[in-house]
Amino acid sequence: MSRCGFTEVVMVTAHTHKMIAFLCDLGWTAERYDMSPESINFWDLAQPQRDSHLLHAPSGECSVRLLSVSEQVPVARPLDTELIVPCGIFDINMRTNNSEFAFDFIQRHGWRPITDPIPWNFGDVSVKEFLSIQDDGIVLAVMERVSPPLPGKPFDRMSDIFNSTQVVQHIDDAIDFLEALGFSLFTDFSGPMPGEGPRVLGLEQYPQELGDIRLTVSHPDGVMEGSIELITTPKLPRESIARAAQAARGLHALRIPCVDIQARYQDIADSRWSASIHKPLAERDFGQGSQLCAAFLTPEGARLELFEAPK
Repeated sequence: MSRCGFTEVVMVTAHTHKMIAFLCDLGWTAERYDMSPESINFWDLAQPQRDSHLLHAPSGECSVRLLSVSEQVPVARPLDTELIVPCGIFDINMRTNNSEFAFDFIQRHGWRPITDPIPWNFGDVSVKEFLSIQDDGIVLAVMERVSPPLPGKPFDRMSDIFNSTQVVQHIDDAIDFLEALGFSLFTDFSGPMPGEGPRVLGLEQYPQELGDIRLTVSHPDGVMEGSIELITTPKLPRESIARAAQAARGLHALRIPCVDIQARYQDIADSRWSASIHKPLAERDFGQGSQLCAAFLTPEGARLELFEAPK
C-alpha cells in the first residue's frame, strides 16, 4: 500500500513559463512533453495547449506537473475568495530558511503576498508563515522554522513541496476518506490559533470566540513530507465552491505512489467510497511511459490520484 504520502502536484496553468522560472530558480529541473490525448482525457482538460511539463525538485523526492491551458479557462478558486471558503485543494506548502528572502523572491516570480511573514507558535514550535497567490489562483504557504531547529536534510533557500492543505466543511468525512487511501491521522488540534496565528487565515477580522479551527494532518507514516492537512472553521461555516466538470486553472490534483495499487483500488471500490472513483484504474501513458493509475474526488471535490509506485 502507499507509504510515502503525495510526491507530485498537478497544476493547471495559463502561466507555465512563470512557474517554470520560479521553480528552476530554486534548482528544480524541467522536462517538456507533448500534451497527449490521454493526458487531456485523464485530467479533464479544456482548451489545452501543446505542452506539458514535469519539474523535479533537487532532492528527487517531489515533482510538479504543469498542464498548460488557455487563459480563458476559469480559475477553480477566484483570486478574491475568502481564505476559509472550502474549494478542493487550498494550497501547497514549502519551507524556507529565511522568510524575508522568500517574501521578496516569490514576488519577483509573479506571486502576490496575501499576508506578511507572521510569527506565531504552535505548541513548542515557533514559526514565521505567509501566504501568497498567483494568477491561476494557486495559493502557496511559505513557512520558516524559527525554533527548535528543523530536523532533516538542509535545503537551499526553499524546500520541496512538503505539505498541502484542504479547507473543508465536513472534516470527519475528509479524514475517513484519507484513511481509505492509506493515510493515518497523526495531528489533531481544536481551538483558537495561538498568538498571531489567526492572521494567517484572515480570522483576525472576526470576534475571537468565532475563530476556532480544527486542524488535522495525515500521512501513511506519520511524517510531514507528503502529508495532507485539513482545516475547518466550525463556528464560521462556508459553502464549498463547486468543482467544475472540466479542469479549472489552479491546484488540480495530488498524486500518491502506491505499491499495491490494485488491492488499494479494490478496497475503495468495495467500500462506502466507491462513488469517489473519478477515473478507473487503468494503464495510461502521459509521455513518460505507461503507468497504472486512478483518480478520486474527495467528498468536497479535491482530486487525489494513486499511481503504481516505481519498482
